[in-house]
Amino acid sequence: MIACDFDGTITRDDTLHLVVERFGDGRTWRALHPELLAGRISVEAAMEREFATVRADRATALAAVREHAGLRDGFCEFLAWTRQRGYPFFVMSNGFRTIIRDFLTHIGEPELDVYSHDCRFDTDPPTIVWAERGTVCPLCNRPCKRHDLTSVRGDARVVYIGDGLSDRCVAQAADIVYARADLAEYLAGLAVPFRPFDDFHDIQTDLTRTADAA
Repeated sequence: MIACDFDGTITRDDTLHLVVERFGDGRTWRALHPELLAGRISVEAAMEREFATVRADRATALAAVREHAGLRDGFCEFLAWTRQRGYPFFVMSNGFRTIIRDFLTHIGEPELDVYSHDCRFDTDPPTIVWAERGTVCPLCNRPCKRHDLTSVRGDARVVYIGDGLSDRCVAQAADIVYARADLAEYLAGLAVPFRPFDDFHDIQTDLTRTADAA
């Protein structure tokens, strides 16, 4: 099975940051990012503070994401390849279902399985609706995407694709990891094996070679 992050992986830009930069206070994330990397604040606390600055209705925010988030090259072709091969595909995100579903519908993929949090734009300030991710993970000390992966993997070999902070723990539960950006840097620092990628063409080519050699 294949599990894939959304923001900065399927999309080129992080959709929460995009919404905040356009309709909130982008300085919030820039100020919190060093604190996040140092472990002095949780991802969830940073997201809440960032999202609380947004002043936009749902339709306006979704339209901006559709127009500006960008789709990483090769994604739709990669999905077609996974279906041809019979590999289940799951989106596992620390982002918001409302935004993810709208974007996937926009690119013609409305039926993908999505595990994520959600958000509401009809409150003042906008609020995050946190997904139920079980008890605190003993590895990262927070409820994380590893819970979602465990709930669907069964005895399947897992390919995980990601790029950021929320992927650190779940990636280490996979059999094969494709990583870029912050996730690649983090895994390299731990000497955890991963395969770098720029787009989904890279992943498809490499996985085809891996599967055919098995």
